[in-house]
Amino acid sequence: MMFQFDPILIFSLVLPIAAAGLTAVLGKRASLYTAVISFLPLIGYSLYGIFANFDYLVPLGRLPSPIGSMLLINDGLSNSFGFTIALVTAMIAIVSEPYMEHRFKALGIPEEFNIYYPLFILCGISMEWIVYAYNLLLMYIGLEVSLISSFLLIYFYGYDGYGKTRQWIGTLYFIYTHVASVLFLVGAVIVALATGTMNLATIRYIPPIAWILILIGMLIKLPSFGPHVWLPWAHGMHPTPVAALIISVVGLASYILARLYLISPYFIISIRTPLLAYAIIGGILVSFAVFRQRHSYKWLLAYSTVANMAYLLAGLTLGTYGIVGLTLHFIAHQLGKAVLFMTAGAIIVQYDMLDMSKMGGLQRYIPSIGGAALLGWMSLAGIFTVGLLGEFFLFLGLLTTLGLSLNTLWAFVGLAFLFLLTGTYGFWALKEVFYGQPKWPYTKTTPSNKLVVPLYVLGLTSVILLFPPISTTLIHSILSAIGVIMHV
Repeated sequence: MMFQFDPILIFSLVLPIAAAGLTAVLGKRASLYTAVISFLPLIGYSLYGIFANFDYLVPLGRLPSPIGSMLLINDGLSNSFGFTIALVTAMIAIVSEPYMEHRFKALGIPEEFNIYYPLFILCGISMEWIVYAYNLLLMYIGLEVSLISSFLLIYFYGYDGYGKTRQWIGTLYFIYTHVASVLFLVGAVIVALATGTMNLATIRYIPPIAWILILIGMLIKLPSFGPHVWLPWAHGMHPTPVAALIISVVGLASYILARLYLISPYFIISIRTPLLAYAIIGGILVSFAVFRQRHSYKWLLAYSTVANMAYLLAGLTLGTYGIVGLTLHFIAHQLGKAVLFMTAGAIIVQYDMLDMSKMGGLQRYIPSIGGAALLGWMSLAGIFTVGLLGEFFLFLGLLTTLGLSLNTLWAFVGLAFLFLLTGTYGFWALKEVFYGQPKWPYTKTTPSNKLVVPLYVLGLTSVILLFPPISTTLIHSILSAIGVIMHV
């Protein structure tokens, strides 16, 4: 892979860091504009990179062994993830203003946008550094910054509930995800000692013990079935825009594993069948648990996130086409789930309501929010959205890696059942919240455009990405990136 200095990419990754510092001294409205504008170059440049089919490394400097060259990677994989995260972050920054106005009042504290927006921006841009980093140390720094910034946001502005304070919930979130990051770091150090570098461009073999530690850490971070216990607390009790944002944090665990798989695939190949079975069975079990989350709309969405992470883990095991499916489903899930979390945020702002047992019939009171929720569930279920392509490539990965026979039929049936469950609980939740008879004396209100327009931008983006030439260009760019790395 060639080296190329890229000042535009570097500028796009540095600008939000500067914006985070600037919003600490700006007013509310100026902070909002600054946050949104700071991510626009990355949205535009990553999309351009997909169409231009970029495939090169960007040198940032060199540190002594065993760290090695600090590189960024600009290819179809990084730009697909980078575009999605930048767009979601910019849109959620807009939603944050009316939502956090309401949240500050509920907490009985003065408006602290000069604290909220810097932490929010740092969380968003740290994920972009994870995506574009091609050095294990840079990835780890991104993981830690995203963890600390999101932890502080729940610690300061999250919700108390179920007998726990937001400080307790924030600490639970911090401990679990920090353990995941430390396992990644220890694995990265083992790789560095074994190979003399953390530069992924020169690593061709990851020792088994390092693979095991990193995999366990990322299974906690993802989170997969079992280690998932922290996520409903965090997503359910985070300030809702932050819950929408950190969906990308958990999904990026699959991106890190995919990057490592592409340079040293032997380990994942050796455990392909048990890991795939674990992903499918775990996803099905958590999908059934979604139906029990009637006490909180946000907890339902959190359990849905855990179930959808099974798609990403399954994609990791299914070769080249599986990585394409992983990427496309990441895009569909981030766009759709950000929309859905912010429909929950809009309901909180308009009615101070989270209990699903008191919902129903909200479509007639806030129809613009109900329409956005429909787009969100369509994206997750792969109905007329880019999620459909993600499902197709996961099945294609199954066919090319395992083949279709009586011995592999379980995987096809299990994955199909998982897809079916996603659509079932999604439209069941849509009915429970927005249709049927109201269970509370609601009144018709008109949500702020800032609570509505960003949701449709994200939801319609998921629809647009289904159609050529955008979808074909996107898939070609991802396949090209995979091919370049695996054949170096």
